[in-house]
Amino acid sequence: MSKNTKQYFAVFGDVHGRIALMYAASLLWQKETGIQLTGILQVGDMGAFPDPLNVDDATRQHAKVDPDELGFSQFCAHSQDAELFLKPANSPPTYFVRGNHEDFDYLSQFKSPAHVDKYGKINFIPDGHWVHLASHTTIGAFGGIPPVIETKRRGKKSKKTYKKSKLKSLNDPRLFTEEFARTAFNKENKLDILLTHAGPKCASLSEGSLLLTELTERIKPKIHIFGHHHKVIPPCEGPAGSILIGLEHFKFDASKEKIIKGSWGILVLDGCSAEFTFIDSEAPFLSCINYFDYRSFLTL
Repeated sequence: MSKNTKQYFAVFGDVHGRIALMYAASLLWQKETGIQLTGILQVGDMGAFPDPLNVDDATRQHAKVDPDELGFSQFCAHSQDAELFLKPANSPPTYFVRGNHEDFDYLSQFKSPAHVDKYGKINFIPDGHWVHLASHTTIGAFGGIPPVIETKRRGKKSKKTYKKSKLKSLNDPRLFTEEFARTAFNKENKLDILLTHAGPKCASLSEGSLLLTELTERIKPKIHIFGHHHKVIPPCEGPAGSILIGLEHFKFDASKEKIIKGSWGILVLDGCSAEFTFIDSEAPFLSCINYFDYRSFLTL
């Protein structure tokens, strides 16, 4: 982590295809503050479906109500949205992990961190990999959701259930495996930021994953950010003394005029210190956008 210059990251919960909205919010924040973002961090369920015909059932149903659920496809090829949001020189790079609603055949093609768009702005980090930024900040990724049964239990029936769950994790691309969670990264990986889709089991998240708790305790990231659980967790102490942050899904609320509270914020790294602040959905600089015309501020 850089000891000389402040770094600013916009951090987003599950966006489910709303990449245009994610960039709109980020660029508006830059315009309001006059600060260039170092990057955008996204915790999975990016809605990475390059072909709208290959979406999963849940995404297909939600897209009937909100077509932006299919927005990822517009950023994988030449499109008006890609040019509008990614081409500008002040458009920050994005780093994202996999969630449990993605095209896993597509993402499995990436064996190491790589960009998915023609402008080189949207970067996917596969599980167990990391990127080292020019600012000397290291971002690691471990996406997906845990197996239903994470640990062995006593009793014949429990052992059978555990074995069945373990087998499912090997065949269901939404899940990560127990073995990989216990071997990913190594002692030499000094992560400043760990992005996971699900969160660790801890005092702030009783429904979290024990395997992710063990992973965090083993690699000791300075900051651990996650989404998935529809639960807002302000910065608090997580496993291994990390700063733990949980975000809501990123979208407009029922009024279609305000972005859901707790779904995005700004992380500031300054030397060895870190500060995270959720962006208030009532912030004046967001008043110019709503569900129907949030792209228009860039074309004014």
